[in-house]
Amino acid sequence: MQKILKRMPLIVVLLCGAVQMVAQGTESTPDEAMRKLQIRMDELRSQMAQIQAELDAMHGENKLSDAIKDVRPVPESVQTGAIERTLPPLPASEHLSEEQQRAAIGEETAEYETFSEDPEAAARLYNAPLEATYPGFFVLPGTQTMLRINGRLWTDLIFDPRPAGVQDAFIPASIPIPQGSSTNNFAASVRQSRLSTDFRIPVSGRGTARMFMQFDFFGSNGATTPRLRHAYAQIDNILVGQTFTNFLDPDATPDTLDFQGPNSRLSVRLPQARYSFLIGRGMSGSVAVEQPNSDIRFSQNGSAAVRITPAPDGLLKFRYEGERGHIQVSSTFRELAVRLPDGGPQESAFGWGLNFLGAMQVYGRDNIVYQVAYGNGISRYVNDTRAFGLDAAPRSETDLTLKALPLFGPYFGYQHYWARTVRSTATFGFVQLQNTAFQPGDTFHKSTYSSANVIWNAVGNMDFGVEFLYGWVAQKDGAKANAPRIQFSGRYTFVKLHSADSPSM
Repeated sequence: MQKILKRMPLIVVLLCGAVQMVAQGTESTPDEAMRKLQIRMDELRSQMAQIQAELDAMHGENKLSDAIKDVRPVPESVQTGAIERTLPPLPASEHLSEEQQRAAIGEETAEYETFSEDPEAAARLYNAPLEATYPGFFVLPGTQTMLRINGRLWTDLIFDPRPAGVQDAFIPASIPIPQGSSTNNFAASVRQSRLSTDFRIPVSGRGTARMFMQFDFFGSNGATTPRLRHAYAQIDNILVGQTFTNFLDPDATPDTLDFQGPNSRLSVRLPQARYSFLIGRGMSGSVAVEQPNSDIRFSQNGSAAVRITPAPDGLLKFRYEGERGHIQVSSTFRELAVRLPDGGPQESAFGWGLNFLGAMQVYGRDNIVYQVAYGNGISRYVNDTRAFGLDAAPRSETDLTLKALPLFGPYFGYQHYWARTVRSTATFGFVQLQNTAFQPGDTFHKSTYSSANVIWNAVGNMDFGVEFLYGWVAQKDGAKANAPRIQFSGRYTFVKLHSADSPSM
């Protein structure tokens, strides 16, 4: 308020000047008087807009006034080719208390940088922005709605010294057993390219609503047709639509070039309804009801069992945000069911899972991310086992009662910054599934995933990286295979979400 009082003399002077201009207009031609008056009025509007921006910042997101106080137009000599925020034309938004802001997004979470930029799409408590300056947003004319159109153009160049399964995503479970001849294979892909829209809409007495939509080009059968990733809306911490399952944490994803990431990562996007709530002291929680899927696949006497989804999946999550890191514990509860072949009875099993994961800064901007997941019937969530029908299986040939298969899946990633524009991440993941006597010998049993990369922010929003990957897989009968991969990636993003000139670097 003191800032506004200090500007009051300026406002009075400008108003007096406008009045004086009108008086002078009686002594000159009407056209000349109107022209001069219009110039003065434009100056007045400019000053008032600046005052309004400061008022909005004082009543808007926490720390926003600090974030924009030194913002100036970018001189031509330092333009980077990146879409960055240079002026503050933000509409009024709700005020987040210090406690709300702390629980919504901590300092480490806001600064964590990944090549995939999945944190941009994550739904957050009170729709708190990932970055306080709202980079890339603009106000739609005639409204108070802000919009950011973002995306990335991405090319992968992939070389496999021997068969490694899926060409444009490294999935150890897909490595063929036996592998056959060691034939070199080269592939190029642009399917990791994305396009997204992010609306922020002020709602009187309700804060800010968010509507987010994102597409990539991972069409079926290797096609580059658009595929919906996210389509959700959130207001009053109530979310409806499709986005990341409540069982995972996109802020704890290792920084990889590979599209899939660690074999043990829980990574699905599902239609859902979710409610989030503040607990206090940096803690929050959320409950969700999500689309079910009994990912079960087996046959008896040549006839396939029919999958059934009797009830939605229920999920519960608790999260703690601190300045140097965050911790999250999430759980899922599921009913898995099939109808046995040839008109047989319905069989069902209870599925459940726990996932402990998070991220922590350890030195400078260096950080670690981690996950430890365990449960019965959670294969549908895991990168290496998803879509293989491994949520549950009959116990034996003579006992067709359904058993939810136990799965253990940890991963660990370490990110190191060599310089402000050069970083590396080393990642290791492990998955082990307990099989039943009914399942055939070639059923997936366990796998490992290892990767190491170097990523360079060349200029503006242009990034390049090279990554070495190695996977290993074993079947129930003990047969094994392994495969290396070398991947080169280039990416240009429309909006720069992390600045190489960040003070923390």
